[in-house]
Amino acid sequence: MTRPTLARRCIRIAPLLLTALGLGVSATGCVAEAGATTRTEVVAPDSPFLAEVAEQIALPAHAWTAWGTHTARGYTTEAAETVDVEGMRADCENINLNKKLAPDFRSDVFGPGVKGFFYKCQRVAYDTNKYWFTISSADEGQIDKLCDPSTEYPIVHDEQHDTYWIDEPFNCTRRVGPS
Repeated sequence: MTRPTLARRCIRIAPLLLTALGLGVSATGCVAEAGATTRTEVVAPDSPFLAEVAEQIALPAHAWTAWGTHTARGYTTEAAETVDVEGMRADCENINLNKKLAPDFRSDVFGPGVKGFFYKCQRVAYDTNKYWFTISSADEGQIDKLCDPSTEYPIVHDEQHDTYWIDEPFNCTRRVGPS
């Protein structure tokens, strides 16, 4: 594949990656489609950082993307009886300071391949954090399921903060398909 063809085909992922990383630079790099056995060369002379991130998380060249907010509640045990105030505080601080890039977000719910980026967190109630997200997948069905308010999320343990989380439905305020 020639460099101009590669740049035209792969420029489609640049807005997603730039949005996900919150950076205002341009990139023309891409990686192979999810599930492919070989990878396309990553070409990003203007942003080697973004090209490396895209390659490491296997960001698909053609993806559906959703943006929005969602809430989650943190607990001290899997029984979800006692709110983990400290774990919820620590998670918000971590998101706000470091952001969170999840290369295989909630594979227990969606299956493999969902790329999640969480860039803001705010405590909105004693037992609830609100998160701002950008989530992408090569599989449109996974984004449909993410944005479906009836999708149920089993409790999940976060080892970093030793907190058990119940994710509430994702409120997708914007969705786009591959261009």
